[in-house]
Amino acid sequence: MKVEVHELIAWGLDDYSYREANADFDSDDLASKIKQARSILAERDRYTTTIALLERETQDIRPLLAAAMRHEDLQQEYQNLTWELGVVDLRHILAFQRRLIFNNFQKTLPPVKQDDWSGLMSLAVGSHRSTEHTLVRNDRDTDGLDFSLHSSNPDLKLLLTPTTSKCEDLPLSLYGGSPFFEVAELGGRWFLRDGYHRAYHLLQAGVYRVPAVVIYARSIEELGATAPWFFNEEQLFSAHPPQVTDFLVSSMILRYERAALRKVIRIYVEESLEPFDTVEER
Repeated sequence: MKVEVHELIAWGLDDYSYREANADFDSDDLASKIKQARSILAERDRYTTTIALLERETQDIRPLLAAAMRHEDLQQEYQNLTWELGVVDLRHILAFQRRLIFNNFQKTLPPVKQDDWSGLMSLAVGSHRSTEHTLVRNDRDTDGLDFSLHSSNPDLKLLLTPTTSKCEDLPLSLYGGSPFFEVAELGGRWFLRDGYHRAYHLLQAGVYRVPAVVIYARSIEELGATAPWFFNEEQLFSAHPPQVTDFLVSSMILRYERAALRKVIRIYVEESLEPFDTVEER
C-alpha cells in the first residue's frame, strides 16, 4: 500500500530516506520548490506572540470541559504535567512536526461545524486510539517463545502496568498512544503537541476554534519536540516559525508517496534457572 506525505519545506529538509528514494521529482525540481517556499516565508511579518487560548469560548463551554476533566484516563495521561482544558485558536498555533502522512484506510473525521461544541469535544477528548493488531509467530532455530505484534498504529506500545494485587495475570497492557487533542505553551509560544491530522481536517472545514488539553510545558522535553525528525528548537523559536496552517498552503509543502509502514513489537521469551537473590527479588 502507498501513503501520501505532505512535508513542510521552507525550513530546510532533514535526512529522510523515503523522500530521497522518491522518483517523482529530481533535485532541480526540489530545489525550485524549496526556493519558492522560502520566498513566501521571507515575505511574512516577524512572528509575534499571540495567546492561542480563548478565554470567552472557554468560559462558554465550561460545563462540557468540567465533565471531561473527570475522565480517569485524562487524569492519568497528564498526571506529571501542568495542564487544563480550554478552547484554542488553531490559526495561532505552531507546528513542530515536519510531515503529515495520509492513507486511504485512515478513518475520516465525522462532519462537524464550528458551533457544534459537543461534537468538537468528542473529537478532542472522547476518542480512543486503536490497539488492534495481528499476532505473528516467528520461526526460530532455538528454543523459546518468539512472536510479534503487527499494527497500523505507529504509536502502539506494550506497557508494564503497575499493580498492587497478587493476581496471576501478567501486568502488561497495550497502549495506542494519547487520543487527546493537545496544545502546549512554552516560552510564550503555542504549539500543537498531538492531533495534527485532526487539526488539518478541521482547518480544511473552516473550523479553527477547538477544545484541547492545554499543557504548560517547562522544557522542550515536556513539549515533546525532541525526535530528530521534528523541527529543532532554533527553528521553532525563530522569527518565522512553522505554523499548523502551513500544511494547507500547497506552495509550502512537498507532496509525494511512499510505502505504508506498520508498527512491529517483537517479543522473545527465554527460560532459564538462576540462583535466587532475596535482595534483588525484594
